[in-house]
Amino acid sequence: MSDIIGLISDNLIQIVSTVITGVIGYLGIRIKNLYQDFIQDKVKRDIVEKTVKYVEQVGKDLSCAEKKNKALEKSLEWMKEKKINVSDTELEILIESAVNCL
Repeated sequence: MSDIIGLISDNLIQIVSTVITGVIGYLGIRIKNLYQDFIQDKVKRDIVEKTVKYVEQVGKDLSCAEKKNKALEKSLEWMKEKKINVSDTELEILIESAVNCL
């Protein structure tokens, strides 16, 4: 038993540094993922806002339903080009929110 305690005390700095490195690595990955999610959400909102403004500008003679469909189509097309995944529900909510801000 004293041999195990002696080994642990001899290698205590290495054990602690390994645990700290693991924790810091995990936290770094979590922070990176949260940051990427935040940035991706911001990019989605920017794309939808610009698309809604575009549709409003070029589609003055379109009905509301046609404008919404055009905004859905163009936003989805732009996001696919940027390889951003978005659900239909999320896209509709973003468009309605962007229209409300006009």
